Amino acid sequence: MFKQWRWRWRGRLQTINLSFFGQGATVELSPLGERDRARSILLRLEDHRVLYAPYETEEADGTWGSIEELRAYLNEQVEQCESEELRKQVRAMHAAVRQWLTDVESAHRFVERISNPDAPPRDLDRKQWMWGLQALGVLRGRVGVAIAEIGREFDIPIDGDLAHITPPDVDASERGARLSPLYFDEE
Repeated sequence: MFKQWRWRWRGRLQTINLSFFGQGATVELSPLGERDRARSILLRLEDHRVLYAPYETEEADGTWGSIEELRAYLNEQVEQCESEELRKQVRAMHAAVRQWLTDVESAHRFVERISNPDAPPRDLDRKQWMWGLQALGVLRGRVGVAIAEIGREFDIPIDGDLAHITPPDVDASERGARLSPLYFDEE
């Protein structure tokens, strides 16, 4: 019975306040270790379809809201990370999200500036969508690298939908390997 009670309250109890004859003490409990925190961050990222769904299913309004939620979540997580390795990768994802917001806003302004006032609104929407998808690809690439680093650092397997945006595994023997001669002429 005690085991069930302990399991149910695990992760909920964070602070214990004790007072005895006017003397008080506060004990802070850390419910999550850094590996558990990294795993919970990855599980939360998997909820954001914008990171891995096919490009043609993305709409500007839905994408914007999801990215804003992701930004707020990552901002909270940066403050809660205890290890420098996890904090570095969460900051990298947070920077990628901020960059996406900047790129999309800049793209909207740029398209409005260069577009012909007589052009149909459909052309304007198509240009903005194209620039938004480019920014989304950059976001997915940067977040994918950070996810792969978290998985490598904390020995967490990356599978499911997030595996689609992570770079391929490269073992130590392939790091720094020469590029294929199919792409570059050897002289």
